[in-house]
Amino acid sequence: MAATPYQQNTLAMDANWLRRFSQLLLSQAGIVAQEVNTTPNHANRVALANRVINSPQQMAASLSPAVCGMTNLVTSNITFDFTLNATVTDATDIAITGQLQTSWNVLAGT
Repeated sequence: MAATPYQQNTLAMDANWLRRFSQLLLSQAGIVAQEVNTTPNHANRVALANRVINSPQQMAASLSPAVCGMTNLVTSNITFDFTLNATVTDATDIAITGQLQTSWNVLAGT
């Protein structure tokens, strides 16, 4: 079942999710920062990568609502884990990274 907007929003603001997301975002930023300058939209892509590298937690908080509303998160199960006292998703790191890869231009404003 697709995640509801309420579930997406709750996940986007969860501290545990933001720690996980900031690491995945930082990994993708490192890849983008090393792209050749002939990559389409390179200037905007690398500008976003540099902002993420310089402020990973702040950029994770800023980008999380958008990413939580994208396909790979919307189609995941988002629940509340009472043991962890956290909102969790069954989206894998690979699925989240794939979403970042396919959406980087959009997130970079291109």
